[in-house]
Amino acid sequence: MASTLSDSDYTQSVQTLLNQIQQNSTRKDSFFELAQIYYTSCQADAGALRTCQENLKGATEYYLSAETDSKREYAQQQVKKFQHELKLEEHKQFTDRQHRYKCLANICVNILRLTEGKNQQQTELKSSKLLATLFMLSSTDVGKRQCMHQLFKPLYKAVLSLRLLDKLLVEDKLTNTYITSRFDPATRYSKDPGRYSQFQLDVAIPVIIAALLQDVGMQHPETQRLLKGADGTQDEFRILDRETRTLLLIINHEQTQDFIKNGIGISEYEGNDPDKKQRYEKKQANRMKFVFGLLTDAVKPTEDSIGNIIKIPQIYSSFILSTKPIYRFLDLPNVISVLKNSAKHGFICSHACESFIELVGHFPLGLGMLYLLPHKQDNYYYAIVTRLNPKHPNSPTCRRVTSLDCDNEDEKDFTLLEDNNLFYEQPKQHLESLSQEALNTLREIHIHQLSETKLPDYNEGFWNPHRYFSINKHQALWS
Repeated sequence: MASTLSDSDYTQSVQTLLNQIQQNSTRKDSFFELAQIYYTSCQADAGALRTCQENLKGATEYYLSAETDSKREYAQQQVKKFQHELKLEEHKQFTDRQHRYKCLANICVNILRLTEGKNQQQTELKSSKLLATLFMLSSTDVGKRQCMHQLFKPLYKAVLSLRLLDKLLVEDKLTNTYITSRFDPATRYSKDPGRYSQFQLDVAIPVIIAALLQDVGMQHPETQRLLKGADGTQDEFRILDRETRTLLLIINHEQTQDFIKNGIGISEYEGNDPDKKQRYEKKQANRMKFVFGLLTDAVKPTEDSIGNIIKIPQIYSSFILSTKPIYRFLDLPNVISVLKNSAKHGFICSHACESFIELVGHFPLGLGMLYLLPHKQDNYYYAIVTRLNPKHPNSPTCRRVTSLDCDNEDEKDFTLLEDNNLFYEQPKQHLESLSQEALNTLREIHIHQLSETKLPDYNEGFWNPHRYFSINKHQALWS
């Protein structure tokens, strides 16, 4: 399942996937918009179905009690009429449900296509690329940031959940028999493009569904009222009081489960073999049970709970792609402290938290770094964090994006050690002896190479590559 897309095509494919998941469109065909339509119509649909059933029941009772042939003949016509109406209504609701199911299945397949390869190495690279791309596509501009982060977060969280799942399995830190009984390193990934391993179907896709739809209940009219007010004029991204937030979380959890169970359900078996049908439906039911287990355990995960698989990425994603009123780019590395604090207070599993920190490191994928070369510390350079699983959480794997004329162009990918990372105070001291003129000259060189006029000074420690990445030729960070 290796990608053959060019870098600009790849970025467009990510944007297309984002639009499939959630957008604000006139067509209302993204998955979260379909969920919103379900929530606003489910009561009417239930009422229509109930009316058809009651009409049929009444006509049947009248037919059974009819005393004359003419009454029985009329009643029989009414029974057939209401049977037809009930069948039409059931078919309509079944078709709507299956449409939502197929849309979700298509999204899951596209996520696997963009994040998983033939082995762990390919998978790590592809997932790193997607996560970094999402981060660099997300604008921090006032007025755009909160809406954009809200749209990006479900996909970002789903990918992180998959990679945490794999890491916990490799480290033998999962005890859930549904997962462990289906895991075999030799068959974890599919070797054939377009085909998926049993693990991907039974475990990976349910994890995607749980992480992706964890907050789909926020589309319910009642949660929207709590967020936006009865007249829709309140700021949905404002800081909520504890009572409102608690109520919101309860409704979201209940409505998310309702949507997955009744708004999506399971796919219908297509065939005539009753034994195969029974096995198929049992497998589908087990996958659904696993999804609900993830969602329920994530509310308050215990030390050995599978809910950590989606809860820890949820906390991390909510910090990196924050929708809060205040967003400080310089605070992003502090997310690790947030995770450790959550583990300390028992909100998440401590050993799963440690594994996640090893997975993502202290510096988010796509973050711009400033650094020194070990052998030449009178110059500084710009790079971007590009890989999961750094050798050490404090030492991200980066792609160099600026250079000087005398530098070796081949050394693009490297591990940024703490001693050379200008995020830390000690390395900055090497540049303090340079004149302001020399520093200005260096900065002008980097501005020219990055096509970016708003670069920070070296002493800020890192930079935002959003504008840099918006230029197609700068998207080849993994070539």
